Amino acid sequence: MTPTVSLLRARSYAIDEVRTYLDALLAPLGGMAAVVKPGDRVLLKPNLLTGARPTKECVTRPEIVYCVAELVKAAGGQPFLGDSPAFGSAHGVAKACGYLHWMEKAGIPIRELHGKRYATAADGELGHLLLSKEVIAVAT
Repeated sequence: MTPTVSLLRARSYAIDEVRTYLDALLAPLGGMAAVVKPGDRVLLKPNLLTGARPTKECVTRPEIVYCVAELVKAAGGQPFLGDSPAFGSAHGVAKACGYLHWMEKAGIPIRELHGKRYATAADGELGHLLLSKEVIAVAT
């Protein structure tokens, strides 16, 4: 199988444009439905490092996460946002970075990923990964 890479430059964070960019970006991969199946629970982890004002953030833009959540839902998935920030709580950092409006609009819960980390059954390159109990609970 030949690896497929899809890369586009977004020129705006306007929701309609972000959605169009994401659709075009995922098209060569078969779209979101090629990855997300009906009933799948999908963790959206935007790297909520620390709180910052919009346009000064060091996290994934909330508009992108919102649009990805909408694509996951359209494919039949059940998205949730989760993270374990270096400073503060996931909810607090999400609020400081302008996420609350977008997550409420999408009906997406925010979960703290703060529990003990557990080894996975992965082999090879992924064998070293540890997952939080919250992620494992959602995945099983």
